Amino acid sequence: MDKILLIGNWSQAIEAMYQLLKKEGYSLIKVALGEHEPQIKKTDPELIVMVLKQKELSDNAYISSIRQLNEHLPIIVVSDAKDSDTIVTAMQSGATDYISYPPNKDRLKKSAAHYSKMYRLTRKVFFLNDFGSMGSPFEGIVGVSERMQENFRMIQAVSKSNATVLITGESGTGKELVAKAIHHQSARAPHRFVDLNCGAIPRELLENELFGHEKGAFTGAHKRYCGSFEAAHKGTLFLDEISEMDPLLQVKLLRVLQERNFMRIGGNEKIEVDVRIVAATNRNLQAAIESGQFREDLFYRLNVVNIVIPSLRERREDIPILAMHFLEYFSAKNNRIFVEIAQDAMEVLINYDWPGNVRELENTLERIVVLNNDSVVRLKHLPKPIQKVTRSISVKDVSSYVVEENKVMPLDELEKQAIEMALMKFQGNISIAAKKLKIGQATLYRKVKKYGLIELGRIN
Repeated sequence: MDKILLIGNWSQAIEAMYQLLKKEGYSLIKVALGEHEPQIKKTDPELIVMVLKQKELSDNAYISSIRQLNEHLPIIVVSDAKDSDTIVTAMQSGATDYISYPPNKDRLKKSAAHYSKMYRLTRKVFFLNDFGSMGSPFEGIVGVSERMQENFRMIQAVSKSNATVLITGESGTGKELVAKAIHHQSARAPHRFVDLNCGAIPRELLENELFGHEKGAFTGAHKRYCGSFEAAHKGTLFLDEISEMDPLLQVKLLRVLQERNFMRIGGNEKIEVDVRIVAATNRNLQAAIESGQFREDLFYRLNVVNIVIPSLRERREDIPILAMHFLEYFSAKNNRIFVEIAQDAMEVLINYDWPGNVRELENTLERIVVLNNDSVVRLKHLPKPIQKVTRSISVKDVSSYVVEENKVMPLDELEKQAIEMALMKFQGNISIAAKKLKIGQATLYRKVKKYGLIELGRIN
């Protein structure tokens, strides 16, 4: 159920809007002017309806304050203002639509339905958290499947805390990217993100990498060495492949998690640290506990919040989007002109089980771009083992996903509406819209022509 925030002090008009929209099935919250900012942060609405008298509409600070909170949240202004300059200024300040009071009921209902849906769909595809640059905390994590959307919500929620996080999933699913996303969105972002692969370093060296050593602690220790815990002070320490850690070292790690201090090898001074731990594994830790390879008490210390990254074969609806994401990225990087994936090739990509997950898909698309000079990825371009896959699932089967209960929207239509919204938002500016949608200008212009939106777009 869409959430609408009704903002205004004009009680009669607010009540009229409330009764009208309530009949359409919306979840509505009424809030007075000046008290709306906390409610927007608290309720995360899909739409704002501001009911303003002409004098209130002249104060553009109300609309501007919402735009500062969320650049993309649609704002429908309902007002008795007659002065065209006031209305134009309101639109320039960030209003999405303007409706005169008393409103045409059908006009209001259509506007509310259109903009709330557009916001929900666009946010779902392009993750409108307005991180703004290619250094986004979600950079590299792509997915419209419900399981990935749930993971995005968990990342956002857990980032606001200092809770220890355990990320589980098969190799190649992007566990390190999730760990970085948690760090970059947290209050620890200004400090270091230190990653350590516990499976790639022998036990003796791993202890040294974790805790460091004092000068003279062992042969070759010519000076003091600060380990990962000290390096990550006030930041985040990511322990990848935690299941491969030696049981004796697990005891020392558990003690640090409990006491928040440790001693360097060869030292006798306790060092206090403020470090957030994010661990990851591709193994079943419960089975490792039963076999005696992993400590149960350490597992419960690490598993405060568990984020499970699904394999690619469990979210096949994300494969077309991921494939195009990598195709466009590697085409730009390697000065190629690939812009599409042929339907038969896409169906093979969808049906392949991807044992190496997203990493394998990424490597496959890079290989295709580097070795071929074409504009379309064709079946013959795919690696031989992938070409042989039986196509039991079609593009059509995965080109849609549930956006509301019992309602399905084709992926093409979703993409079209997202592009349409971006062009309307930025007055047809292809350059800005492409940056916000995180695709190339040439790609966006091609899609504008494909969907018949050419009248909305202009090149700057």
